[in-house]
Amino acid sequence: MAIHYGRDMESHTIWRCCKNNCGDHARFDGAIYIKVKDHIHTPNPEETIAIENKSKVVNSATTSHDSSRRIIHEVLLSISKDDGTVVPNYSSSQRTIERKSKKKKYHYHDRVHYDDIHIPGEL
Repeated sequence: MAIHYGRDMESHTIWRCCKNNCGDHARFDGAIYIKVKDHIHTPNPEETIAIENKSKVVNSATTSHDSSRRIIHEVLLSISKDDGTVVPNYSSSQRTIERKSKKKKYHYHDRVHYDDIHIPGEL
């Protein structure tokens, strides 16, 4: 199951379940983890495996200079044959790798601050 990371109003680090109706969340209070609420649904191991594999693909795409074929092959080698049905298809993984590699190559930023924009004097 996927967990979302965030901060609450008191600057505690929190993790929440990605399911809309699930109230599960935990809080890190600087030294210890505090479990605030539990999940109200059964765990889905297939979803966890799929998320882990997608994370491996994204991490490899952003850290290595290998081709998408090699990255997908290395990730598929680490998957057991029983878990093969929950892995995203090849073209989906390839698009993810190309998108992440392109973002790394051109250093796209999510947000640009006004002070970072350079406007030439002749304009």
